[in-house]
Amino acid sequence: MQYRDGYLTVFLSLALSVMISLSLLLVLGARENSRRMAIECITDIGMNNILAEYHRELLNQYDLFFIDTSYGSAEADYQFTAGRLLWYIRKNLGKEGLFPEAVYREPLKLQVEEVIFTRVSAAADMGGAILRRQAVDVMRQNYGEVYLRQLESWLSDIREYDLHTTDVLAQQRQACAALEEWNGKVISVDGREQILQVENPAASVCRFWEAGILNYTVEDIKTLSTLRIPEGSRLSERELLTGTGMGAGVEFEDNWWQQLIFHEYIMSRTGHYGAEKEGGFLKYQTEYLVAGQNNDLDNLKSVVNAIFSIRAAANLLYLLADTEKMEMTQMLAYGLATLLMLPELEPLFQAVLVFTWALVESVYDVSALLKGERVPLLKASGDWHYSLEEMLNLEDITGEEEKTGGLAYEDYLRLFLMLQEKEVTTCRLMDVMEMDIRMTEGNRYFRLDGCIDSLTAEIRYEGADGREYWITRSYGY
Repeated sequence: MQYRDGYLTVFLSLALSVMISLSLLLVLGARENSRRMAIECITDIGMNNILAEYHRELLNQYDLFFIDTSYGSAEADYQFTAGRLLWYIRKNLGKEGLFPEAVYREPLKLQVEEVIFTRVSAAADMGGAILRRQAVDVMRQNYGEVYLRQLESWLSDIREYDLHTTDVLAQQRQACAALEEWNGKVISVDGREQILQVENPAASVCRFWEAGILNYTVEDIKTLSTLRIPEGSRLSERELLTGTGMGAGVEFEDNWWQQLIFHEYIMSRTGHYGAEKEGGFLKYQTEYLVAGQNNDLDNLKSVVNAIFSIRAAANLLYLLADTEKMEMTQMLAYGLATLLMLPELEPLFQAVLVFTWALVESVYDVSALLKGERVPLLKASGDWHYSLEEMLNLEDITGEEEKTGGLAYEDYLRLFLMLQEKEVTTCRLMDVMEMDIRMTEGNRYFRLDGCIDSLTAEIRYEGADGREYWITRSYGY
């Protein structure tokens, strides 16, 4: 019987056990890495897929990228988008996906179990700041600082002289009422009593603002739009869907200059009197942003009255500083008071004349603005139109002379937007956007508060061996 040494067999057995263990470990490591790579690739593809479903009409009309979570249905819900992401991921894990079944099914054995949105940045969040950020990005490269500086200067003058709060029409009415109180009073003249008859020198002019400024500043009021917004159809009238605010890592200062740029975006995307937007639901959209009434005519009236008020305050400011014109009104007031032998009425007569002169000049200014002309915010002597006699005789009440300097009608709209709270402006802009987009095919139920700008998703995958994998991704426009 012979015995042989077994060192080699023992060595190979030990070596093979180590090599097999190492090989299995490498296979398992390769599968884990493959799973993680597959999860990252499939998740990124899925996120890009849902971002590619941006609303086409919103892009065409307003150059904005948002995901419409209603997908053309009557209900908007952020979970619909989560469902779309889940569907895309499952498709990419299947036969038609990134990894064919022959590759995916055996080694990886993955399936997606759950999609959770931890952050959703919607258009109407933070008073519309999400929408403003995109709008500012659209316009940032298109407008220089020079014109915005001019707007800031005009706004500074309006605030410095309280042009937007001074009510000249109310002051004129008070002066006329004070003058009217003298009518019917019994006074003694040369020992004889007589009933006083005081004639208001501006009585014939008052019919202009009693009938409405718009009637005397447009050529044919019958041609104006009377379109009305259906009750309950506006974003500003309903309870909004809300997300979680600005997207992760997104910075937006929303400061004064960005608001000015946002207003230029508004002016470039909405229609107004004299430059109506083709296909828009409302004709006077920018006027709606300023006034917020439910119909075109009331919005235009409100804006025209606001311009008239500013013009009246500015014209009164000029008159009070013009020595020659003030002397003219004083002389006429003195003559009227002398005829009645009541010198105490001189200040009242002068006040009525000055206020009325400023108001009539303002009717001319508004008429010129609505015809596309420009009017200086603060006039100089050469910019004044009416003489005192022309004012009292109501000659040439509408503007005809072309002016090249000063503010245009559009500039007043810009100034009114600047004087308004940005959240109010943004909310009304979203009203207009919804109305316009709902007029297009397949968008009957479109709503901006259901539109997503960016989102953060947590997705749970599971392998056939029961192992779970979580991945978080933040994507947005």
